[in-house]
Amino acid sequence: MPLRHLERYNTSPNLRRRLGSRAERDFLELNSMTVSGLEDDFQGDTLSGTYQSTASGAASAAAAISTGVVNGAILLDAGTDNAGRCDLSWGLHYQGQLNPVYIARFSINTITTRKFEIGFTDVISGTDAGAVNAKATPTFTATDCAVLVYDTDDDALLTLVGNSNGTAATVADFSIALVAATYYYFGVALIGTGAHGFVLDANGALLERQEITAAVTTDVLLTPWLFVQNRAGNAGTMTVDWHRAYQRRTTTD
Repeated sequence: MPLRHLERYNTSPNLRRRLGSRAERDFLELNSMTVSGLEDDFQGDTLSGTYQSTASGAASAAAAISTGVVNGAILLDAGTDNAGRCDLSWGLHYQGQLNPVYIARFSINTITTRKFEIGFTDVISGTDAGAVNAKATPTFTATDCAVLVYDTDDDALLTLVGNSNGTAATVADFSIALVAATYYYFGVALIGTGAHGFVLDANGALLERQEITAAVTTDVLLTPWLFVQNRAGNAGTMTVDWHRAYQRRTTTD
């Protein structure tokens, strides 16, 4: 094969060499073979067996496809009990040293008496009732995690929190006022031990971003994580339209 055909290999080093620091490189790199990840629009009749989902409380239900929704969606249903909950995760495949990113486009049916989390944690579905135990302090059920958390037991602010081998990071509060039954893109990006959190509106325009340091242990295995929980005896749901998690395959690519 002529050497010139090697130029067609879609890898991070090739893109950096050919495109330098241009925006095109960053866009193309997301689809290169040196980037690992999972993306889902939740189209079909049943949710992929890739996922784990656990529900607890009266009328709660594990994550499932919402039928007849434009573009596709799943529903995480926390039921009607106080402390009823539902979560979604998959395998422990992600590490801070690989610069992972997790983004999900979702809406919460109401944002009073509610808790939700999105980000990375060290335990898959079925073990922890949330990565964060209490947002106010914060305290954690996870040993290592970095998540955006909203919890009306504390306040009405979205907060970026982290826990590195049991040591809590200094938190960063967002100033945006979330609206119920409204889609947002929520994202958490890890760079080594640090974490960045961001929120985009339903059309993808940036609303706010924050960052924290000493958020996670760089080589601990983590899973992408979604979680919704009731803070009173009312019905709580999270409708997830799309999500994507990705990271570099190696620390040196």
